[in-house]
Amino acid sequence: MKSKFLPTKDNIYSFIFNLILLGLTLIIGGYYINYQLVKINQQNASQQNLIEKRNEFIKEFTVSGQKRIYLAEQYSQNLRNHESEQVLNRSWENYMNAVEDWNSRNLLNPLFISYYFGNENRNEFYNVLAINISELHKDLLSLRDGKNVNIDSSIEDAKHELFIFSEKLLSY
Repeated sequence: MKSKFLPTKDNIYSFIFNLILLGLTLIIGGYYINYQLVKINQQNASQQNLIEKRNEFIKEFTVSGQKRIYLAEQYSQNLRNHESEQVLNRSWENYMNAVEDWNSRNLLNPLFISYYFGNENRNEFYNVLAINISELHKDLLSLRDGKNVNIDSSIEDAKHELFIFSEKLLSY
């Protein structure tokens, strides 16, 4: 008499087939999941690297602009305080070094702004911030030539626009 609980040949073959299929699935799935995890990690690392480079750009951009504005303000204060020729010359030299630094970076600033933050922000840089900084420079040159200009307003406008623009880039 045959027992109902003994496996048949079909059940044994089916079990072996399912066991082999499970093994293959685990092996292939393990490689595929590992491949996907490596791919995701590489994407995350690439994205993190981009964020770090973007943040470094913002820092350098803001420091360069702030240094230029600060040294313009310092020069105007030295003029206002009737400092010696030596102090004025040194102050002007410091300011012009900051202008040189800003201008040398400014060749690439629009490119990086466009790359990291889009063309709209690049246009804002050109149409707002760059104009304010240029106006500050023109007013400082006029002040240096002895003309009466509202340099405090130019300085405050440039500070304000740099702050607003830098804050916008940081929140992007």
